[in-house]
Amino acid sequence: MKFRHQSARSKTGFAQLLLAVILGCGAALASAQTPPESVWRVILTSFLHAQGTQTQPILGAKDTKLAAAWAMAAENGSQNRVQLMSKETFAALGLDWAAFSAKTAAAASAELASLHPEWIRDRNQVIDCAILRSKSPGDDVTVAILAPDFLQRFAPVFGRKILLAIPDKHTVYLFPRLASKYQEYGDQVLSVYRKSEWPVSREVFELSATGLRAIGEYEEP
Repeated sequence: MKFRHQSARSKTGFAQLLLAVILGCGAALASAQTPPESVWRVILTSFLHAQGTQTQPILGAKDTKLAAAWAMAAENGSQNRVQLMSKETFAALGLDWAAFSAKTAAAASAELASLHPEWIRDRNQVIDCAILRSKSPGDDVTVAILAPDFLQRFAPVFGRKILLAIPDKHTVYLFPRLASKYQEYGDQVLSVYRKSEWPVSREVFELSATGLRAIGEYEEP
């Protein structure tokens, strides 16, 4: 298992086309009706996101961006699903990115409050890692990462700087910044990334009071 600090790498045209089709086919990105504020979300998405969506760069990241999204009801009404927002729909809101993000904070906190971390401990019962998992197939757990109370919730365990690995939209790994074993989880993170229908990133991020930034990436053996 290798870990590389952030640098540019090539992106395969086939993979880009594949996920663009997955994301684009079933998601009406340019909604005829502007979604109400109550369903606005900010999520993390990979460089494979469908063209024409509203995204925002993440400091240091090569393959991952923030994306405007909204939670829409599934056709059967049984659950919601989060879909990317088109640039046209976003423009119709009449907001800049900062204002849009601020209006999604309450939804992010609500998503965070609904999650129950899985705590991973070593043989001495010291916490190595926490894993956040979405509750249903339509959920996107990355919504919770940008909750204003995210650090407050996990700082007592991991400190004020937390490392995040986000292999897909259903799974987030949390590690302490200091004395961290995050590199030892590389194979597990990459396995989730490879097998997922909704991959997000092989990159590793640091979340602190100053925001989110990428610090490197897991590499295939």
